[in-house]
Amino acid sequence: MNPASRSPAPNPRADADTPVLVVFGAGGHGRVAADAALASGAWRAVMACDRREALWGSELLPGVPVVSPATLRELREPWGLHVAIGDNASRQREARALLADEARQARLASVIHPSAALAVGARVGAGCLLAAQCVVGPLAELGEGAVVNHGAVVDHDCVVQAWAHVAPGARLGGGVRVGEAALVGAGSTVLRGLAVGARCVLGAGAVALQDLPADSCWVGVPARPAQAAGHDVA
Repeated sequence: MNPASRSPAPNPRADADTPVLVVFGAGGHGRVAADAALASGAWRAVMACDRREALWGSELLPGVPVVSPATLRELREPWGLHVAIGDNASRQREARALLADEARQARLASVIHPSAALAVGARVGAGCLLAAQCVVGPLAELGEGAVVNHGAVVDHDCVVQAWAHVAPGARLGGGVRVGEAALVGAGSTVLRGLAVGARCVLGAGAVALQDLPADSCWVGVPARPAQAAGHDVA
């Protein structure tokens, strides 16, 4: 068998009608998504895919083979696609490209680790990742392709728009709004009711005490513009 198209190990807990999941992105973020998918038991099998030929035939995790994008066209049964790339713009771009070409017959699938706490009334869009030990509070909303990473908290009534990423250990107070493709960095905090603009970056460990505009970068405690804080963001 071609090592770029070998079959994944089956999930003995799943029945024949359960679809296969393809995790696109054979890096660290892909491993997080594949681990969550395997732990969930929601998929008959999990396989990975990447455009880097050097990775074809390897394993992302034990029993999770990495195949070429061309292999996806050969899949005939129903399957789900989860794009697992940490960079927001790249994740969005690849999802659009795959669904228009190699993954045209697939559906964009969310992956939820069984230890993630998903509250009553919370809504999760297609293609989201809820990693281990994260919390998504009551009536919170996650847009398409959003990521709530390990141990992050998205409190009640928050809105995390499409392709945004709430990184490990980050905290959003109630009613926070995170714009499209924004990054709330690891261990950072956004206080209740504030807004993080589209494509904004809040640095690791920072604390936002005011609304953050789109296309800006903020660092520190309290958070301030990165250039003003002496950081080069070019």
